[in-house]
Parts: sequence; structure tokens; C-alpha cells
Amino acid sequence: MLKRLEKFGSAKGGFTKALYRHSMRSLVLGLSLGAAGMVSATVGAAPTVAADQHTKAAADILKNPHRKAADHKRDAARHPLEVMKFFDITPTSTVVEVNPGGMWYSRILGPYLKDHGQYIGLEHHPVSYTYARRYSAGLRAYRSKMAGMKDIFGPKAIAAHLLQLDSPVKDNSVDTVMVVRAMHNWQRRNFMEAGLAELHRVLKDGGILGVVQHREAETSDKPVDETVNRGRWRQSELIKVIESHGFKLVATSEMNANPKDKDGIRVWMLPPILSGPDETKDKMLAIGESDRMTLKFKKVSQ
Repeated sequence: MLKRLEKFGSAKGGFTKALYRHSMRSLVLGLSLGAAGMVSATVGAAPTVAADQHTKAAADILKNPHRKAADHKRDAARHPLEVMKFFDITPTSTVVEVNPGGMWYSRILGPYLKDHGQYIGLEHHPVSYTYARRYSAGLRAYRSKMAGMKDIFGPKAIAAHLLQLDSPVKDNSVDTVMVVRAMHNWQRRNFMEAGLAELHRVLKDGGILGVVQHREAETSDKPVDETVNRGRWRQSELIKVIESHGFKLVATSEMNANPKDKDGIRVWMLPPILSGPDETKDKMLAIGESDRMTLKFKKVSQ
């Protein structure tokens, strides 16, 4: 399958255009359910769980043994329980995590969903990252890596690549899609339109698209192709792009805001990566993790 897709990439722009056409052909349009900011409707006959049980289950899952010691150090900056609640994620949800990467969120979502819900990982497609051989190799290995982690994710979990032509993720089958700190790369690698079409396809009618993204100041006059190379989007600009592809913004949150991060520096210089020179690290640590927007959209008809 990867060889088939690499043929699309042999011509400039061919990969993105071909997959976009495929995604658009398979797109099933939905109608928004409920008023802005309300919890999405329950679909199917999944068992109900009281709100206090949701809270307890989520709090307990942060202590699960699959999380690494370094994972817990990020909780105060990333607010995983609050994010999951904001995106309407419950133990009975079917949830897609896009670009699991180092699996920081995966080690929370997998155990939380494996008994009564379903975890789906959609990793970025390796053909989009052929410029970075080591990273592309890791993306290629994602599905086999997940196959050996059933103790974390359960037997119903799915591992796939975003925009693969034989995707096992069915149309209108997902309650919530989470895209965390990834959409700058969608723009950089030229699959923003195709990626949003794919998410629209898999979400149920009224399903939630939850986005956490490094933020560029609204006062910045830099073009988007420059801001994304620093890992950032202007919030108003990203909302406009997402809403133009079949989604409606229903709520925003400042839970992941960081007013100390105000100079628009490359996000990888900040914790936890600290990619800058040694003499800047104390300053970066004092700033903390990047300023982030947290956006909640619903799937609507295009």
C-alpha cells in the first residue's frame, strides 16, 4: 500500500491532490446536533456512565502504570482531564487521536477507553515526511508498534495512517477527533485540506473535532507559512480554515494559555524539547510550555 501511495508522491503535489480527491469522494456530509457549547448527543446503545463516574475514571487513569514518569510532569501544563471533558470524551466514546507521536495522550486515552469505548490512532502518513528519513521510518512502524500494545489499548483499538487509501476507520463512526499540537505540520506538509476532509468523513453527524494548537499572537503580521515554521497559527486564521471545511466552532477555552509565551519564538525551543542553545534554556524553562489555543468544533453540512 505504501508503494502505491509513493507513486502519487512522485509528481509535485500528487500525493496531496490524489488523496484529497479520494477523501472528497468518500465524504459523507452530516448535520450539526445541538446548540453551540452543548455536549454532543449519545449515538447507539452504549452503556451510560454517571458524570461523577466519568470524573473518577479519568482521574484514576492518570495514575495508570503505562504512563511514564516524565508524562506526569506535563500534566500541569497540558490539563488532560479538562481537555477530555471539554471535548466530550467519556469512557464509552469512540475517539481518534491524530498524530499520536510519542504517545503522551495515548497512554491516557487508551486505558480510559479500552473497556467500554474505542481508541483509534491516526498517525501522519510516512509519505508526507520522506524528507526526514528517521521520522518517516517511525511513522511506517506505527501500526506494527500498536499491534503489540493491546494491554494498553484493548482488542478493539485501531491503528492506521491519516489519508491511507484503505483506511479501516469507517465513515460517520467516531464521536471525537483530537488533533493536539499538529496542525502547523499539516500546513507545512501541504495536506491541510485533505486532512480536514478525512476527519469530516470519519466523524459522526454532530461529532466533535477538538484542536489544541500552539498560538501565534493575533497582532502578528507574519504570513501563515512563516508562523507554521515556528509551530504556530493565529487563532482567528486557524478557525477560519477549519470552518471552511465542514466544521463549526462551538466553544473555546484558555485552559492551555500561557501569557509568558508572548514573543513568537520557535515552539521547539520551549519545554519539553528545549532545542535552543544552552544559554537560552533557563529563559525557556521560565516561560514554560507554549501558549496554546483549545478549540471545539462540531461537524456540520458543507
